Amino acid sequence: MNLESERLAKSIEQLQLMNGALEILRNDVLPKNPRMFAVMAEGPLEEIRRLHAEIQQQSEALLTVPAAA
Repeated sequence: MNLESERLAKSIEQLQLMNGALEILRNDVLPKNPRMFAVMAEGPLEEIRRLHAEIQQQSEALLTVPAAA
């Protein structure tokens, strides 16, 4: 796996972790206090948006990497 692929894999892993954090908030906080959920979800949602953009950039960069023979 080349460096670009490793970075992409790490970003995808981080995205999965953020989705998991959001799911925990949804399960534990939302039923009890929707307003608190909205406040607490802001951080993970912003990080998810950032990671989506990062993954898109990394994927586009992989288009320039020659295919392995």
